[in-house]
Amino acid sequence: MSRKRISRARKRDLEKPDEFLSLSATLIEKLRRYRTHVAIGVAVVFVSLATYSGVRFFTSKAENRAFQLLRDSLQTYQEAARDSAPDEALAQARPQFETLLADYGHRNGGKLAYLVFADLNYRTGNYDTAITHFKKVLEMLPPDHFAYGSALSGLGYAYLETEQNDQALACFEQIVAGHHPQMKNDALYQMGRLYGAQGQTAKQKEIFQRLLDEAPTYMYADLIKRQIEG
Repeated sequence: MSRKRISRARKRDLEKPDEFLSLSATLIEKLRRYRTHVAIGVAVVFVSLATYSGVRFFTSKAENRAFQLLRDSLQTYQEAARDSAPDEALAQARPQFETLLADYGHRNGGKLAYLVFADLNYRTGNYDTAITHFKKVLEMLPPDHFAYGSALSGLGYAYLETEQNDQALACFEQIVAGHHPQMKNDALYQMGRLYGAQGQTAKQKEIFQRLLDEAPTYMYADLIKRQIEG
């Protein structure tokens, strides 16, 4: 029996889910670079999704439905956030997110929804919920996937907020040792802070010096230099 050939167009379609998921994760992470916390820039992510709303990314109806529900959930949050506090806006969008995750969580749109929902919960102080959903992303994606690094970073910051410093340190160490150079500098900075909090002054100076050597223009470089010299 002859094997059915896959057309080049079909191959391109099959490649698009990860491309889209990586793009969205990239936009999320670019916003994080300019924030002390890991809170997501929902409006920008929504715009990025809306930009592609006219493009059929997937041949699967289920995949397209997952992304449509994600757009709808984000739109509900964005519209509510215009007149309400972030926690109230999330309360309005939560049922849509939960339905999306329950029905399409294993789809690419659902995987991105886990990441977005985790970040929204972090932003509103629901750290335990954020931790649960960041962990879910880590379970679903390979360690070299960009969204994996974004979730690992978010998990580390959520652990910091709940004073689970050992777990936070493990997350940041994994980022530094892994496949996510775009998050390495911030992870090194947090590692240095955590080693200092543990009283490991020598280890803190070693990590901070490494950060200065690898990223001399890092935004906290002057503060780090004073810490090392002091």
